Amino acid sequence: MSKTEIPPEGYKAFNISQPHIDHLGPGFYKKEDDDQLVLGFYVREEHLNGYGSAHGGMLMAVADFTLATSAMRKSDKPVTTVSFHSEFISPAPLGSLLEVRAKVTKKGKTLAFSKGNIKVGDEVILNFGGVLKIL
Repeated sequence: MSKTEIPPEGYKAFNISQPHIDHLGPGFYKKEDDDQLVLGFYVREEHLNGYGSAHGGMLMAVADFTLATSAMRKSDKPVTTVSFHSEFISPAPLGSLLEVRAKVTKKGKTLAFSKGNIKVGDEVILNFGGVLKIL
């Protein structure tokens, strides 16, 4: 078993039920003291761009997945992304543990608003946010 298949300290493995995210895993999760869900993914060779860091599309995919997960936890219903935005701050090199957090900032009857970030260690590498339709 490779390092990227073993849950990092404090994390548990989770089964990803969406094929477009499943190939980015395995994925891991933990809950912090404030009930904040943190999703974790290792940057593997197949995730790299031509510069040797995580491809932006891979980072946006795990960010969007985390946005949706945060909204579903608040609504107990499926959601779909209406809009998504991101700001790339720093690269994530091969082998990095991506720690992805998102929080719902506002929830109505049919829409949820969420924002979050991806960190490698203490460094934010991506900020993101979006609007999700509650189905």
